[in-house]
Amino acid sequence: MTTKNQRTYLLLGPEAGEKSHYLNGIRKALFQEFGEEVELYRFYPFEALEGELIEALMSDSLFSSHRLVIVSQVEDLQAKQVDELEQYLKDPSDNATLVFITQGYNISKKLASFVPPHNKKIFYEMFENRKAEWLRDLFRSHSAHISHEAIQLLLELVENNTQELRQVAMQLIQFAHQEEQGGNIEEESVERFIQHTRSESVFTLFEQIALGSYERSLAIINTLMQSEPNSAISLIGGLVWQWRRLASLHELLATPMNFEEAVIQVKVGSTSSAIKGKKNQNIYLQATKNYSLEATQRVIARLSEYDIALRQWGLDFHHLLLERLVGIIINRKGVTPPQYAPLSLTTAARF
Repeated sequence: MTTKNQRTYLLLGPEAGEKSHYLNGIRKALFQEFGEEVELYRFYPFEALEGELIEALMSDSLFSSHRLVIVSQVEDLQAKQVDELEQYLKDPSDNATLVFITQGYNISKKLASFVPPHNKKIFYEMFENRKAEWLRDLFRSHSAHISHEAIQLLLELVENNTQELRQVAMQLIQFAHQEEQGGNIEEESVERFIQHTRSESVFTLFEQIALGSYERSLAIINTLMQSEPNSAISLIGGLVWQWRRLASLHELLATPMNFEEAVIQVKVGSTSSAIKGKKNQNIYLQATKNYSLEATQRVIARLSEYDIALRQWGLDFHHLLLERLVGIIINRKGVTPPQYAPLSLTTAARF
């Protein structure tokens, strides 16, 4: 390894927020070193099949004395691209800083060997028990107070990395200062925020599923997946929360308690999650009529299964999986469709 590879970095791991913060630190350091903004290039493996990446690293810029070249999803580089980068790293340009980024923990050993140890950083996903306190500190630093129940709901609805959490939290803080007295954020504040900022959301999807409207539910899924193609897993998380809320309501109604009392006593897990507002209460009332406690428990089981399936399949299949899931919920009340064994041409065929 030459000393020139001091300008080569490798950022591994799924925690996008901290990774983005570190990358911004590299940009700031380059700005201080060169006294101007460096020219920025970002490549993905499928976009750099004709040598564009090496050209960006080697060519002199007309607009800046230095270039920052970022290669995302580096684990998907083709063998030819790896070979090209390996040749480049044997004698890298003085005028370029190269950053490899991956959500996983491993890349080509050839490429990794060129990165100085102190420039290899692993960004692990934040532990579940740290996320709540991290969010609470973030809200406190912006003069806003958020309740425990609101934090738990926010964690259900937002992707589990600090980049997504920070973005949504900052929007929620602004909303709270505008709409809520003193910036106090409760669970219903989060619901209102989601409904206010999005024409369709996991709440409108649950509403239509609760009402048994199959076509309207499919239309909402289509809208959500077109605007946010990678939101399927967070949608499942939001639906699980609402169906667990419905299960709690069913259990309370099975006791000597009327509906008006039950909606105030509802819990999700051990956390109080009262159903407030006449519209929300009517939605859950209709849901108790359309889905029994047994059906609700089956739906929760199906949601958990599809959460695993979404993580196993690529984004191209998420829309289809969500549509199939909604069909099972509305049309089959959570009952899994029968699985038929494939016929054998030698034992089952009849000619």
